Amino acid sequence: MGPACGQCGKINGSMSDCFLPQCITADGLQRGVMSINRQIPGPSIHVCQNDQIVVDVTNLMAGTSTTIHWHGLHQKETPFMDGVPFITQCPIDFATTFRYTFKASEPGTQFYHSHTGHHKVNGHYGGFVIRRPKSKDPNRRLYDHDLKEHLIVASDWMNDFGEFFSPGLPSKKENLKPTSYLINGRGTIIDQEQHRPKLATPLAFFRVRSGQRYRFRFVNSMSHSCPVLLEIEGHSMQIIASDSFDLQPVMIDSLVSTSGERYDFVLHANHQTGSSFWIRLRALGLCEANKIEQFAVLAYAPSSVSDLILTYPQRRFPKYAEPFVKNERRFLNHPNATCSDLRKNKKSLCITDLSSYEKFPNITDVIPDHRFVLGFTMNNRPLSEIIRSNHYENFLALSERVVAVGTINNITFTFPSYSLLTQRDEVDESLFCDESNRPEKCDDVEICSCIHRIKVEQGSIVELVIVDEAKTINLVNHPFHLHGYKLHVIGMGQHPDGIPMTVKLAKQMIKQRTLRKSLNNMHPIKDTISIPSRGYTIFRFKADNPGWWFLHCHFEWHINVGMSLVLQVGEKTEMVQPPENFPKCNSFTPKILL
Repeated sequence: MGPACGQCGKINGSMSDCFLPQCITADGLQRGVMSINRQIPGPSIHVCQNDQIVVDVTNLMAGTSTTIHWHGLHQKETPFMDGVPFITQCPIDFATTFRYTFKASEPGTQFYHSHTGHHKVNGHYGGFVIRRPKSKDPNRRLYDHDLKEHLIVASDWMNDFGEFFSPGLPSKKENLKPTSYLINGRGTIIDQEQHRPKLATPLAFFRVRSGQRYRFRFVNSMSHSCPVLLEIEGHSMQIIASDSFDLQPVMIDSLVSTSGERYDFVLHANHQTGSSFWIRLRALGLCEANKIEQFAVLAYAPSSVSDLILTYPQRRFPKYAEPFVKNERRFLNHPNATCSDLRKNKKSLCITDLSSYEKFPNITDVIPDHRFVLGFTMNNRPLSEIIRSNHYENFLALSERVVAVGTINNITFTFPSYSLLTQRDEVDESLFCDESNRPEKCDDVEICSCIHRIKVEQGSIVELVIVDEAKTINLVNHPFHLHGYKLHVIGMGQHPDGIPMTVKLAKQMIKQRTLRKSLNNMHPIKDTISIPSRGYTIFRFKADNPGWWFLHCHFEWHINVGMSLVLQVGEKTEMVQPPENFPKCNSFTPKILL
């Protein structure tokens, strides 16, 4: 709500000013932002499969560097375009331009976002849709229209820069929660008693025509640790894809997703022209106590109806959490679901209940070449371990009494000072660690800070068992994203006796063949997977994309305090090398001559 917005949002102001060029309304509260082309979200990119993409990123942010990750793109021919600082490229410095060039090879609903600091929660994200010939879509007969304007990009929003909460402001605001949500960069602050907006800011809206079937594409670009519920008043959603991969259709009323996930659904526009309905996002989990909701409008309106009429609806908002469905709702990804094939409530679907259109027995039905059991948690640490001389690891101050670091197998990830992929001659093997190879500096500490790497051969079949080792079953479902790969989800759940999972317990259950895998042999494919609270998820992939690939929790604060690792696929000589004159970086510590 800066100078570009004129009288937008002000008492007796001009509603049309909210649509002026470079006006960023967000939820109407004035704050600094990080924008792309002075837009939030950044410009949506719509292309055809196998188009050549060229994006010039010029960093105009004084005092900070950045990168852009193309979430869902495997970058098989161009791994140096993956956009992870110090893994696949050097950060883009202030006043410089970096040209991303790659092929749009993975069709479907993707998105892009900064992979540096807290830039994403500050506004650096945008939709990226890669369309293929409709003849190649197994669900093509289910919808009549696939329109650019039916892309929904959801994000969380704060009243301050995300950096203000690193490591935290516990005396002012305990824990880390958003203030509101945005839908395509728009929203308002809701008066929960009057059920009306407090500010005259526009809502996002989506036009449909009665009797038609529309493909909608939903992107969860959240940064916080709260699942989000999507519901559409008066309508069900027919899920047909997730993370760009086709699914056999299922009908649901309520969709729960976590950061980094994408879902495509078909909406049947079966109401009368002139009617309108609420599209609602509602925070779940740890954020539910804050009663965070945001709305957009589904409008049965021809193009002759003014945008201003649609974006400023006159009717009241529903009461908080007021159900849109009178009968029992059918959920996908209910946060309390156990996801066992033996559970009684089949109204609540998990990812493992969904089916793809293909089988991959050479990946899912064989003995894997590698199996890694990875236990993650936000590890509460004594202050004496965090605050000590000559040690400066990142941490979160969740309250005045609790500080924490993110770990995988008791290792908190630290970045190298150079790009692992593009400066291979500088890679120092002694800097890497894993659970069986910890550096000497970690001999007397439980939590080790180092470059956590797991390494596999090119062409091998890899199984990852990711375990939530939180001390208690809580309201957090961590989404994990692996760059460069599609992941066959073959198991998900919690312990059948309800006891918390650990790496040790998971290994015992694997040995005893009691760690349940899905009975569904048409395993769904994902690239971002939510892990049940104190449970586990099992996925496999064929390591056919040599390179250095980041695996991490997709909550922004968890990445920044070490809940990540790097996967090395193949030897350095097997990896695609960058073009000539590709930027380099490293520390500068020359010898001191006296």
